[in-house]
Amino acid sequence: MSIRQRLSAALSPAAMLVAILALVLSAAGAGYAAGKIGTSDLKDNAVTSPKVKNGTLKAADLVKEKPFTYVRAAAFDDGGEGDCVWQSAQDLLPGLARVGYRLDRFGTVHLSGLVVGTNGPGGDGVCGDQSEDARVFRLPAKYRPQKHAISTQGDGGTGGTLLIVSRNGINVPGLSLPAGTVYWTGDASFGLILEGISFPAAGSKVYGRTADARVGTAEGRALLKRLGIG
Repeated sequence: MSIRQRLSAALSPAAMLVAILALVLSAAGAGYAAGKIGTSDLKDNAVTSPKVKNGTLKAADLVKEKPFTYVRAAAFDDGGEGDCVWQSAQDLLPGLARVGYRLDRFGTVHLSGLVVGTNGPGGDGVCGDQSEDARVFRLPAKYRPQKHAISTQGDGGTGGTLLIVSRNGINVPGLSLPAGTVYWTGDASFGLILEGISFPAAGSKVYGRTADARVGTAEGRALLKRLGIG
């Protein structure tokens, strides 16, 4: 058969029909296979950021954010002897945020609320004259920081240093604090503002922040020196 005859046969209506049918069946087979691919067919970490179209992910596609867990009245410290009773300021002035904590989808812990301390009838009846009086409450294990979280508030007689103890706890001469302790060296009656305080949770992959360098009180500086971090 000559070249012309072979080309003529290849371009005949019957041959074209066979070719088109083959193409359609091939495409249908690929579509069928794609429809059968599930999550188990994908390797771990196979879908990366460049493969995701910008602006297509929605809140429903992300890990759901959890609400705040609020500190129960019984969970606040009392100075060890009932002479320094801590409580949420929301109990005294409705409308304020309650004292609480939550862990976001990225592994960062956020605190909320305002906490105040008052003189109780137990012990020496004075709130603020002993290190035990500065223990406000303890965070549960998964809400504790990677490293001791430190910040300062105010200045003068009412200001102080906020220390949130890491999962390793603190045990140095003159000061022993269990892991997760929220510790405030300032004036208890003035209150400790927890709103806006955040830090990486222990075990998370969030890059840890260094201690706050703005230590505004002599008591705060003494605390950091005693801990060997100031």
